[in-house]
Amino acid sequence: MSTNAEQQSRPGLKSGRTSEFTLFFNVTPGHGQQIREIFQQPGLAEMRKEMISRIGTLHDARWVLFDDDTRLLFATNFDGDWDAYIDDFAAQIPDLFDAVLQHTEGYPGIHDPNIKDFVLAHQATAASYFRAIPDATLKDLQKGQRVQEAFQRLLDEAS
Repeated sequence: MSTNAEQQSRPGLKSGRTSEFTLFFNVTPGHGQQIREIFQQPGLAEMRKEMISRIGTLHDARWVLFDDDTRLLFATNFDGDWDAYIDDFAAQIPDLFDAVLQHTEGYPGIHDPNIKDFVLAHQATAASYFRAIPDATLKDLQKGQRVQEAFQRLLDEAS
């Protein structure tokens, strides 16, 4: 469990109840193609849906290889506490992170006791962060979508 001082020192800007999360890594020389192959695997779309479902606070995620495949960006938006978010990745989807980040310099593994220090060393706070609906968590948005779909079915049945 993190202390109040740790929570205040965590990088990342907030917009309402959501935080931005941006990591930059150095790719192990010659490993860019291996990272690309991970994201070209069949069934990745289903894995992404499962990942979002398991984490429960993850709005979106993107991985970007750049600088001739020598650097890797991982960027997301999430609801809630930074420490809980990192804990969720370790508990819910460790295989994806180990598969990708094993190709970056110095990655200790998702279950390493110092993983949060590794993440902090690679996290950069955005210069600006904006959300159109800053107080809507992922659960709020999903609920709103379910209500809208149910309402549309009622309208369709009534016509």
